[in-house]
Amino acid sequence: MGMQGRTHGEVTIAGRQTPEGLTLVTRGLAERGLPELAVTGLPLLLGRGWARLLAALAVRLAACGGDPPGDLTLTPDDVSAIGAATRPGWSSLTVGLARDGDRLTPVPPPGYDGPPERWYADAVTRVFPTLRG
Repeated sequence: MGMQGRTHGEVTIAGRQTPEGLTLVTRGLAERGLPELAVTGLPLLLGRGWARLLAALAVRLAACGGDPPGDLTLTPDDVSAIGAATRPGWSSLTVGLARDGDRLTPVPPPGYDGPPERWYADAVTRVFPTLRG
């Protein structure tokens, strides 16, 4: 997941593995005056799914313009628009967005009472049919 071949106005996802887990960061939202999206500490197994979710979130965030909302709700149409196949039967996924410096971090939505690590895994397996752990 690199930035090679990135053209002006395009948003890409860059990934880096650390001892704490996988870090994924968007590149290109700042060119539109928006904060980049970043998620850290992911197990490698969730990397592909979260790269797809970040791409769909980036499209929705860019469509919002202005000040970023506190959360975004993704639908199957949002995920299909980035070219990803989704699991049948889900209708929406609400993702909280927490400010972390000049970035936004996807977090469990308000009202979620489980551990964040479980939410990160559940979000991926709920949306994508082939990414079960």
